[in-house]
Amino acid sequence: MASWRRKVLTWFPDLRSEAERPDFTAYSAFLELRPRVAEAHLAGDTGTLRRIYGFAERCARQKDKDLWNAAGMAFYERLFDSHRSLWPEFVHWLSPRVIADCMGLWESRLSADDVAEVRRLIAERRSPHHHEARDLTT
Repeated sequence: MASWRRKVLTWFPDLRSEAERPDFTAYSAFLELRPRVAEAHLAGDTGTLRRIYGFAERCARQKDKDLWNAAGMAFYERLFDSHRSLWPEFVHWLSPRVIADCMGLWESRLSADDVAEVRRLIAERRSPHHHEARDLTT
């Protein structure tokens, strides 16, 4: 069993039935997890945030294109598509590496004003939480 699938089964046990299907991919995992990010932010559920952002960070760091591409295209690229009021919270969970790797995705997807806003939020963030998610990636 692939390492990423084991992480899904361990960190998101409610996805077991989906994750055990042969057609379940890393892209499928992110399609399930992306809406949970906003829910977890709204609920102040840092445990879920650690697991989701940790899983995304872990996949983004892999050499396997299917994993880093899934993290980029199905999670990070669309992170700023909605819940504008949560954007300041989102940026606190992004590591410098993810920001560097994904800025081009955001620039191609968001308006110039929205990219400027994301950049401003990143520049002004205090006490980022990305280290909490990174701790899960080892």
